[in-house]
Amino acid sequence: MTMVLAALICLSGCGESTVEASNHERPILNLCLSLEHSDAQTYLSCFVPAAKAEYLRSSSSGSDDIIKTVQKNSGLDGSEKLTYEIIGKIELASAEREKLEKQYKSKYSKNVTIEKAFQIDANISTSKKSDLRRFTTVLIDGSWYIFGDVIEKFKF
Repeated sequence: MTMVLAALICLSGCGESTVEASNHERPILNLCLSLEHSDAQTYLSCFVPAAKAEYLRSSSSGSDDIIKTVQKNSGLDGSEKLTYEIIGKIELASAEREKLEKQYKSKYSKNVTIEKAFQIDANISTSKKSDLRRFTTVLIDGSWYIFGDVIEKFKF
């Protein structure tokens, strides 16, 4: 089952059509797919490792309830397909990446090197509602993540 879900996440897009996601967009695609497929581990893995660890430390129920929490807080029924559309994106310069590294150090007490970063405006949608959101995606140790706290609510 895990292998099938991993293949779906790697090869398919959000919603009904196949979406070709750039590497820096992949965390947003995986965020949509993990909510659609109720995959808590993949959902949490969309976020920088320290944010995921902090969420797991602070959550009394562990990782399995993040999907239920997001669905409840966002008014999702659990069967809705999610799509995303990139509205705009810019690559962040080295000075901006250094600011993110300092924020990471300050918040999580860990040093990190951010190899690349993008600011991405994306519209996350169901068939009836949408949430326009600004994401910062970062490349750390060869993997792309969403920078910031684990999202527990969308404003659909």
